[in-house]
Amino acid sequence: MRSVRAAMNAAVVGLVVLSAGLAAQAPEKELIATLTGKQLAGGLVTGLAWDGGTLIIQTAAVEKGEAKARYFAVPGRGMTLQALDRVPASVEDYWKGKASRRSPTGLGTITLVSGSKLPMYGVANQEKRFADAMDMGGTQVTHEFRLGELVLNRRRDTAPYDGEVWSWSPAAANRLAYVDEKGDVWIVSADGKSPERLLSGRFTLPAWSEDGRVLAVAERKGDGGKWEIFVVHLPDRFRQ
Repeated sequence: MRSVRAAMNAAVVGLVVLSAGLAAQAPEKELIATLTGKQLAGGLVTGLAWDGGTLIIQTAAVEKGEAKARYFAVPGRGMTLQALDRVPASVEDYWKGKASRRSPTGLGTITLVSGSKLPMYGVANQEKRFADAMDMGGTQVTHEFRLGELVLNRRRDTAPYDGEVWSWSPAAANRLAYVDEKGDVWIVSADGKSPERLLSGRFTLPAWSEDGRVLAVAERKGDGGKWEIFVVHLPDRFRQ
């Protein structure tokens, strides 16, 4: 009886240690910047990029009939958002790597699959249903970005631009961070296997830091008049 009780106690201790270890590996989300009003100028956040340890935020708005981009920087943890006169030259190279459809190691390739259909409404005859469909806007086009057999993101009518909903990790980690059509953030192996949800919400624009330690994401709040920028401190399993 004593040996059975000892074994049960050992099992409980083991469970507690395991739970503590899993808790330690949970992602830590940190709000680092909020953009509103004058900063957005009626536009939206369109890109996140890393310049070393500095996060660069791109916004876009229409001014006098022309699209205009603005840039802001968050130099480090707990530091104030700063407006930039110009975008750092290195950001373009970062974006090309992040937004590429092919992984840095060549293990995985993102493909775009588009299909169209004419929706049918009601229970009338085929001719009447076809006419109703045309009146309601005609053909619907669906775009899917896939990594292998995995559907990363699905959107109707307008496809996400390259890098809007995904970001490759540094080559050593060999992973992809992506946002699905609901706005949840996932991390998956570069070959499209073993996806794991990282965050649930209405996120977009994932951007994996160059050292592989954090993932930046943007979240649109309400009607879009406010955007929050977060960094997620990644568990070790996503950095190896």
